[in-house]
Amino acid sequence: MGDNSSMSRIHVPANGEMLRELLDRGQVQLDAPVYLVTSALTQAFPKAAREDLEYTAFAEAAQASIDLVSRDHPRRVVVSADLPDRFLREIPETAAAEASGSVKLPKVAAIHVDDAEVAATIRAELTEGSVDAEALEERILDWYHPSELAVVLDELFGIKSP
Repeated sequence: MGDNSSMSRIHVPANGEMLRELLDRGQVQLDAPVYLVTSALTQAFPKAAREDLEYTAFAEAAQASIDLVSRDHPRRVVVSADLPDRFLREIPETAAAEASGSVKLPKVAAIHVDDAEVAATIRAELTEGSVDAEALEERILDWYHPSELAVVLDELFGIKSP
């Protein structure tokens, strides 16, 4: 994926606890696949604009974040950040990569979180047993600047920072 100095915009499926770790420790460990514009995605849509490919990777991360929601924190979360390519290993034929290391708060470009209406829908579906991932595909996550992280944790997740 390039030399040691090149960077990729990655989209990390996350949850409230991961956001708290990002705020408290200044970084969050990457333990699961991240999503980005991979060579497979570019080859699958050779005429697509870069912006459309980025949105596709972001949407995949939003779908993956469904597995991280809980009744206590029923909101999808995606953290968009820049990571050196040397820490990424693309997963063949996907918009995903295995990532080593962590995302550092200064490299976070944006935090995306479901609004209250979507959170209520997810909470109700979790009570019934499972979340309808297809229905959530059309819902856009709200955008927050990284400087708003403490406010997001407090107001959207009820998590107070120390």
